[in-house]
Amino acid sequence: MLRHIVLFRMKATADAERASSVERLSGALLALPAHIGEIRALSVGANILERPGNWDLALTVDVDDLDALEVYRLHPEHKKVLALVDELAAERCAVDFTV
Repeated sequence: MLRHIVLFRMKATADAERASSVERLSGALLALPAHIGEIRALSVGANILERPGNWDLALTVDVDDLDALEVYRLHPEHKKVLALVDELAAERCAVDFTV
């Protein structure tokens, strides 16, 4: 199994606007398993501690293998979420590893 972890830092700096961005992106991410059968598990979590260097949102996705990760990456519903990421996130970082 592969685990795909992504961290997002929102463009918005005001607390209310940042919280709204996190909520919008979280909802879009949480909807993906209904559309992409290769997703075995998906979780999303907003940062709860305001510390320097912390990111705003974390995503964890589990898939069976590299082929499934590629299906996820290229899926039209995932591409829609990527457009929202471009709109809301200033930065994104990711790591993929075997579990």
